[in-house]
Amino acid sequence: MKKLWAAGAVAGLVLLGVAPSAMASPPPDHKVSYCHATHSETNPFVPVTTDELAVVMGHQNHQDFEDVIPPFDWALPNNSGHFDGLNWGPGAADFVANGCVAGTPTS
Repeated sequence: MKKLWAAGAVAGLVLLGVAPSAMASPPPDHKVSYCHATHSETNPFVPVTTDELAVVMGHQNHQDFEDVIPPFDWALPNNSGHFDGLNWGPGAADFVANGCVAGTPTS
C-alpha cells in the first residue's frame, strides 16, 4: 500500500508540473562557508556553511551586514547570478579559512 501511495504522489506532482528532481536537496557543491557575526564580545564570529541560496535569499541582510561572506556564482534551473560577497576585502579569505579567527590559517 505504501508503494502505491508513493507512486500516486509522484504521479500527482508530475501532473502538477513539479519534477521529483526539483524537490531534491541541492548537491553539496552548492555550499558556501563564511563567518557569521554573533555580536558576542568573547566569540564575535562563528564559522558557518550553508547552501549558497540561503545567502542569496537573505542571510547577508541580517546581523547588521557584519558577516564575512566570499563571492560566488549560484544557479537554479531557470535562473543564475553572482553574489559579490560581503565584507570581502584584504585578509577575508584567510579569516574564513582560519575558522573566523584573525591570523594566518594553520593548514
